Amino acid sequence: MRLRWYRRPRRGSLPRRSLRRWILVGLGLGVLVVALTAAVGPYRQTREFRQVVACDRDAGDCFGRGPASIAGRRTYLTTTTHTDANGTTSTTTTTHFEVTWQRTGGARQTREVSSDFFAKAREGEPATLRLWHDEVVGVEVMGGAQWFLPESGTTLGHWLYLAFFGLGMLLWGLLFGWWDGLFMLAFRTFAWMFMGVMPVNLATDALAYGLDTGAGLVMDIAIGVFFAGIAGGMLFASLDSW
Repeated sequence: MRLRWYRRPRRGSLPRRSLRRWILVGLGLGVLVVALTAAVGPYRQTREFRQVVACDRDAGDCFGRGPASIAGRRTYLTTTTHTDANGTTSTTTTTHFEVTWQRTGGARQTREVSSDFFAKAREGEPATLRLWHDEVVGVEVMGGAQWFLPESGTTLGHWLYLAFFGLGMLLWGLLFGWWDGLFMLAFRTFAWMFMGVMPVNLATDALAYGLDTGAGLVMDIAIGVFFAGIAGGMLFASLDSW
């Protein structure tokens, strides 16, 4: 009599696991389709903004202008804690720079800026706002300028992040689909989404302002690859038990 060895599934029964995987695939595909569909409108608006940017660089004064003054400046620190798959915790501290401007009507607005612009934006000095559809997309002071992603570009980035999340759900359902606890779910989700930060930011910035072909682009790509590699390593390290 010939014996046959039966290997018990590692996580749940096969029918239940198969159903769970197809539910994940369906949810991921649904999120991906909804996010990409919703991104069409912001994408077109950001493309329109890009045309005005090109016009302003070629001919000048294609954006509206508005007088303002620098009403305030401040810096603050944020601390982020990361825990890898082995339970090792690391802490990163980031310095943020904010500038507040006041328009002639008294309305104020605060935005985060670069350290270089922050050093040039002196409190009480005049500033010129660059406007697109009454939205402030840039601030100019003596010796410096700071440009911002338009609201349509920010909205586009949010939908692209959601699409990336849906892609992760889809791939997890197709390739793996097991359940090994809430902590690992949150950990893998964080690592996956962190991998998408630089690609989404580069895509939205390039769509709005075009790619910087100088050393800045090389530096951005290098930094993005470095941190995406760390997040990818954390993600794949969590799969060692499979």
